[in-house]
Amino acid sequence: MAVWKCSECGNLVEVRCKPGKCSSCGAEKGKLIKEEAEKPPKAKKK
Repeated sequence: MAVWKCSECGNLVEVRCKPGKCSSCGAEKGKLIKEEAEKPPKAKKK
């Protein structure tokens, strides 16, 4: 899964493929920027 951020309104969406437009403000596909998703820390094995 990838996290996409709208450069117009700052809306974040987590989907597999880049959306065609921002679901919040309707900005075009080119305004969506791929963000690095924060990965949860792995549990330590004993």
